[in-house]
Amino acid sequence: MSSVPRIRPAKALAPSPLVPWKFDLSRVQGLSLHALELHLGLYATYIKEANLLLEQLHEFPRKHELSATERVQRDGLVRRLSFEHNGVRLHESFFESLGGPGSKPTTSNVFSEAVEISFGSFERWQADVVELAQTRGVGWIVTCRCSAENRLTNTWVDVHTRGLRLDLPPIAVFDLWEHAYMFDFKPSQRGDYIRVLLDNMNWGIVEQRCT
Repeated sequence: MSSVPRIRPAKALAPSPLVPWKFDLSRVQGLSLHALELHLGLYATYIKEANLLLEQLHEFPRKHELSATERVQRDGLVRRLSFEHNGVRLHESFFESLGGPGSKPTTSNVFSEAVEISFGSFERWQADVVELAQTRGVGWIVTCRCSAENRLTNTWVDVHTRGLRLDLPPIAVFDLWEHAYMFDFKPSQRGDYIRVLLDNMNWGIVEQRCT
């Protein structure tokens, strides 16, 4: 029976830092420029915090046995990295698909077929997203796709981690944290906010995520 190899104090390569994406949100309507700029600033903070955690974990003592204090410290860094890193990726998926009004989903592709299979119609899928926006708490609505069955599932993700389907790639992401809409909408108007996001979706990006 083989034993777990001991961790040798070798010099490991430092992870590459996360680089912020550039987004053109100039055509987005229904959300104020002030709200969008603050939201992008928050995204930049997630980048900064994730990179700091990656650096701290890389520099953490590499040895076979950790003290109780070191274990707690390392556990905290790992858990926090999941929060910050998911915050980065969810925001990137969210902002990338905001292209402004005018885009229309095509009626004959993998995405449209998945919508028909899963919800019966595009309107019913949208209605399900709007209904899910009434979920109490802060988090995300994520539309995931099962490629084997070409089926879509709308999920609610608490904060950045709880409820995230790791087995299904996200194709549409909607930010339901309060900072995303409170400058332009009341808490009771989350449905209106989601409709604005749907009106500003770049459906070409969503369709590309299905290929």
